Amino acid sequence: MKRISRKTTETEVSVVFDSEKLEISTGIPFFDHMLETVARLSSFNIEVKASGADEHHVIEDVAICLGKSISEVDKKGIERFGSSIVPMDDSVAICGVDFSGRGVFVFEGDLKDYEIKAENVLHFFDTLCRNSGLNVYLAVRGKNSHHMIECAFKAFAIALKQALSKTGKEFRSTKGVLD
Repeated sequence: MKRISRKTTETEVSVVFDSEKLEISTGIPFFDHMLETVARLSSFNIEVKASGADEHHVIEDVAICLGKSISEVDKKGIERFGSSIVPMDDSVAICGVDFSGRGVFVFEGDLKDYEIKAENVLHFFDTLCRNSGLNVYLAVRGKNSHHMIECAFKAFAIALKQALSKTGKEFRSTKGVLD
């Protein structure tokens, strides 16, 4: 897969989606854990190297690069749609993914800050969608912020795996194209 890099005055990021190896280092341990969760549950290795001035910009620029890398996936013959429901202790997340090329994120729930700010979790998904062309609907309920955030990433990963699985059919679109 193609390596996507971004260097700004605030960050330096390099990402490969569907890499030969799983390697994640952003300097934000809980975010690293969430990205590893996406890689393991989607069955796509992710290589991420990032450093930066603050949590917001690192998460944002990783999402930009990861989204652009996902957009490079060969869409011919993919399932296109994926969905999942993930329960975890007191929490549950529901996620639907459509690889339409339009890049819309819809969220329902009330996330609270954990080891990373809740607004940065939502910003990650929104930025990822806009840069990848994925439409993602994500709903999270629960009481424990750690479980709610982790459920969200797990549900996304499982839905992504389904959406990117190969069906052998030409296109999953009434229009005949994705975009």
